[in-house]
Amino acid sequence: MTQRLKRFPTVVDKLLREPTMKLTQMADIGGCRAILLNQDAVTAVSRRLRKNWTIVRIRDYVAAPKTSGYRAVHLIIRRRSRLIELQLRTPIQDAWANQVEDDSRRAGTDFKGGAGQAEVHAYYAVMSEVLALREQSEEPDTDLRQRLIERYDLAHPFLAATVRGSQ
Repeated sequence: MTQRLKRFPTVVDKLLREPTMKLTQMADIGGCRAILLNQDAVTAVSRRLRKNWTIVRIRDYVAAPKTSGYRAVHLIIRRRSRLIELQLRTPIQDAWANQVEDDSRRAGTDFKGGAGQAEVHAYYAVMSEVLALREQSEEPDTDLRQRLIERYDLAHPFLAATVRGSQ
């Protein structure tokens, strides 16, 4: 379990992207992230929170992943008149998200926000599919494995360049 605070540049960027939003309405400016053992634990914690707390909004990015491949469950709760975002992830979902953020920092490109090369984004999305299957103790079929190899081959030059450039 960790506390999450949105960085100032990210707050400003979100306000610019969503001009009708007020700072007091930004539910994900601060919050909490819980890394749970597996998807069953995520579901159980989410269910319990919905029973006991005031939930303003739920975004289930496991049932409907973002196009980037991001997977987690986000709950916006109201506590003491404040909106707080709770992110529930498995260790594999967390590792995927951290890798995208690490690559973003190294490249100086906001991959997480959708910037950068389409080849890199396609690779992240397919890798997310593979990891989701592995979390369910399933293996990717031949087509998915082939797509992963192809997407990696296309993304690798961009990601390798960021590793070399950061040393």
